[in-house]
Amino acid sequence: MGEEQHAAQPARRGGRPPLTESRKDEIRLEIAIAAVRLFTEQGLDGTSVAQIADAAGIATRTLWRYFPSKEACAGPLLSFGLDRFTSYVRDWPTDLPLAGAADDTRWFSDASPTRLLLVIDLFRLTQAEPTLDQVWIRCYSDAVAPLAVVLGERLGLPADDLRIKVKASMLLASMHQGLRHYVCRAPGEHGLSLEDTIRAAARIGLAAAEAPEL
Repeated sequence: MGEEQHAAQPARRGGRPPLTESRKDEIRLEIAIAAVRLFTEQGLDGTSVAQIADAAGIATRTLWRYFPSKEACAGPLLSFGLDRFTSYVRDWPTDLPLAGAADDTRWFSDASPTRLLLVIDLFRLTQAEPTLDQVWIRCYSDAVAPLAVVLGERLGLPADDLRIKVKASMLLASMHQGLRHYVCRAPGEHGLSLEDTIRAAARIGLAAAEAPEL
């Protein structure tokens, strides 16, 4: 009887419970923050995967499960901002001109100041590190499709419509150029603040996204 009862009980699985997707995303972002800090302090060549893993508080073998290279570790820091912007555009009231969203930059200014500064540092690094620039290009490319879905729903067109794809690409390009413009200023050069630069770039991109085709 005892053996039969024991056999009928489900076997227990050892080890830790599987991580949720949201927790995996958090870990990726934590790794990205640790990586960009080290890249900024030591340079890309001077930073090892083991150092990134140690700074993130994980084992090196765990890091390799999340990223194929040390450069790729920076990706989630860029994707986080792009995803946040896409969500912001999606939630903008449909009865208001889309360009008006440029004057409300909470998607940008509400982000962690530390994280925001790291994004700026990362953009500066991409100027001199082609492999990091490739990471940005990949993040930008991956962000086009989700933004196209959002714009398509707003404008009543399918996300795979060429016009919507072009509009999504232009809108992301405007944000990209805004950041580039800010980080490429010469030391001591006067100009718009970071938030005002992003606002100006966003206004151009958002207006173009909602403008009727010629």
